[in-house]
Amino acid sequence: MSVAVSVIVPVHGRAQLTQRCLDKVLAGLPADAELLVVDDASPDGTPELLGGYGDAIGSVRLEENAGFARACNEGADRAHGELLVFLNNDVEPTAGWLEALRRYAEANPQAAAVGAKLLYPNGTIQHAGVVFGQDGYPHHLYAGFPSEHPAVNRSRPLQAVTGACLVVRRAAFEAAGGFDPGYLNSLEDVDLCLRLRDEGHEVHYCHEAALLHLESASRGRDDRFERSVALYQERWRERVHRDDLAIYAADDLLRVEYPASYPLRFEIDPILAVVDRGREEKIERLLGSYAGQVSDLLQEVTRLTVLSGGSTAGAEMQGDADPAPAAALDHETFLSRASEIEEEIRGLQAAANGDGDAASGTLGYRHEVEVVRRAVVESVPAGSVVLVASRGDRELLRFDERTGWHFPQAPDGRYGGHHPADSDSAIAQLEELRAKGAGYLVFPPTAAWWLEHYEGLAGYLDERFARVENDACEIFRLDDNGGAEGRSTLRR
Repeated sequence: MSVAVSVIVPVHGRAQLTQRCLDKVLAGLPADAELLVVDDASPDGTPELLGGYGDAIGSVRLEENAGFARACNEGADRAHGELLVFLNNDVEPTAGWLEALRRYAEANPQAAAVGAKLLYPNGTIQHAGVVFGQDGYPHHLYAGFPSEHPAVNRSRPLQAVTGACLVVRRAAFEAAGGFDPGYLNSLEDVDLCLRLRDEGHEVHYCHEAALLHLESASRGRDDRFERSVALYQERWRERVHRDDLAIYAADDLLRVEYPASYPLRFEIDPILAVVDRGREEKIERLLGSYAGQVSDLLQEVTRLTVLSGGSTAGAEMQGDADPAPAAALDHETFLSRASEIEEEIRGLQAAANGDGDAASGTLGYRHEVEVVRRAVVESVPAGSVVLVASRGDRELLRFDERTGWHFPQAPDGRYGGHHPADSDSAIAQLEELRAKGAGYLVFPPTAAWWLEHYEGLAGYLDERFARVENDACEIFRLDDNGGAEGRSTLRR
């Protein structure tokens, strides 16, 4: 029988995840489909694992780590099917997933690419398609929504879908040149979808195909994410249709009333958004912290369960004592307890990672945010204005009795949405913000690459300003007296 569908799984390490994924795929693989694994120079026992499957799978070994795009393209070159199904090894298919994607592709021949519904381990939505925000960047649609919500159970055309589970017609894939290896493990999928649309094809989301996704457990991003973002910005950011608000309105989550005179009246479903204003800011921040911490903790418990050989189904956090009744639970106490749980999980991470399976970075990142904020409060005088290379994270700007500003930023003070083109641009904006009152500049550990990439900026800062002594991040005091005299007592 000829091959109609090729399931292509690019992998780099994480043999345990790969085994779980392959076993799930093989359990429901139809007779006219093949499973092909591209081993992207895995440093662990992946080659031995793949060899154990015999003829049940095909495998390709790349001797040098080439990244997601090249691995997928290599798999497509070796595949035989007319439908190419790209699947991350941190995805666990559910029953009927492939049949649902094939039915949808057959029923919608105008769609060159079709994406699936992806769920977090706790059953909420990780991906129901991709939308483009008013910032010009792609975002997973309805991440965190309940899986039964009507908005995520609506198959539809979109501008892009994720490559974690992506069906592409071979002819369209080859005509587009496949994934662009200029991206490194980020945004390759969005770029491919947008190029397919430029060629006149459609991209669709199919809600009937559901899979569990341990998001980004398979490949780290590190500073490679910045390279991909820069390429996306150059190619697409000003061209894409910023469609998020239109989709929210179409899904009846955002409604607008037009009176005879302004202001307009907006009705926003609370599951979609909160209003960030004055007196409500603290409670909304707390609610956001609740949601983020619970989601992140559940995902990490699931990952650790996988490492221990357990099942991801029904993974739950068990506390040492019965939880306090909701009415008696103080917000700050909740956040404090959540932080303690994070510390406990970091200890589990350290114990579990001896086999080379890297811990997910979300919890560690939030811990770093807290460390940076404490360092600023301890090192910077109250009343100061602090610039932070934040990449848009407002949590990095929250300091007691100090004002945080994004760097770089748009004229309205919001995050600028992109990094400076070069050192001259960075220095120009720095001086502009100094003139407006900025007194300190902070580079968190996640932005330490700035001082290597923008060599001119690094030299300018070292020549003119003093570094503030601390062990958490790079802090520069932006006064004209911070030169040699100030540096004599401060760490370089």
